[in-house]
Amino acid sequence: MSDVGSQSYADRVYDWWSEHPRLFDAFLRGAFMGRYDELRRTAADRLAPDRDGPVMDLACGAGPNFDLLAERLSPGGTVVGLDHSPGMVRAARDRATERSDDVAIRVTRGDAASLPFPDDAFGAVLCTLSLSAIPDHVRAIAEARRVLRPGGRFVVFDAQPYQSGPGRLLNPLINRVSARATNWYPGRHLPTDLRAAFGADSVAVDLFNGGTAFLATATV
Repeated sequence: MSDVGSQSYADRVYDWWSEHPRLFDAFLRGAFMGRYDELRRTAADRLAPDRDGPVMDLACGAGPNFDLLAERLSPGGTVVGLDHSPGMVRAARDRATERSDDVAIRVTRGDAASLPFPDDAFGAVLCTLSLSAIPDHVRAIAEARRVLRPGGRFVVFDAQPYQSGPGRLLNPLINRVSARATNWYPGRHLPTDLRAAFGADSVAVDLFNGGTAFLATATV
């Protein structure tokens, strides 16, 4: 029986991707129609973090957001990256040690559904292309809210199936491929789950690429 969707499957998938970074980058750029970097930058812009941080990159992967986050902090600020995949954690630590500015990057292995941080620990939390692949995503959302300070933002850049139009004919194929390639759960509606956790009036959502990509900003 396939264990697609489990944490162990997710770890195996992302450990494999951590060993093939160029292929993973090409996969993501193709999946987001060339707008991968643009949407990550826009997500980072919407964090509006305190200049000193700390900011968390939740399910940080190999750390592609580290530079974007560091640019938005003052010297002496801190970015904390967390991921569950041992391979991605190693890759993220390698990336962090290669940086030379005065913003600290700390990488830890941990479970997004049980964050190893106290309440109100972060001014902002970013999660890009990961929340839809976390097995217990509802708990992960609750944990992100718990560790945010009052006024802090949880910004999510993620994917969903085509919501309307002829693109919906492609959803069965996209869903099968993405589930195996990234542990993606296409049946989730993350904006709804974010509104349930943060309040309907505290979540703003923008759609891109025919509704297959979205940016959600949830404010405590």
